[in-house]
Amino acid sequence: MGATTPSGSEPPPLRYDNPALHRIGWHRESLVSLAVVGLGYLIGLVGPSLVVPPGARSAPNGKIVVAFSITVLGVIIAVVASMLAYRRRRNWSWLVLGSVPAISLLVGGAILAATKASGA
Repeated sequence: MGATTPSGSEPPPLRYDNPALHRIGWHRESLVSLAVVGLGYLIGLVGPSLVVPPGARSAPNGKIVVAFSITVLGVIIAVVASMLAYRRRRNWSWLVLGSVPAISLLVGGAILAATKASGA
């Protein structure tokens, strides 16, 4: 005698018996996209500190421009990777992951560049 539900009918098949029913999980290209987005933000966050030390009160304008350009480059890498991941998966979390940290990094980089340029 097999298992039955309280109504007397056969229960639906278990998910692990039919792999087509259970397709939740990270795909390999999603992990690669996540790593590229993280690398882009890491470049945008750490790269400028290699050009202009964070503790310096002021810096030459040329170094400030290079440091902010590194930030913009890292943000562009992360945003492009997240947009490609969104187009591939149609998952809105990729747009959030691509836009919120990008705005924060650009605004923070602009503030630091203005602070270093003024020497305050």
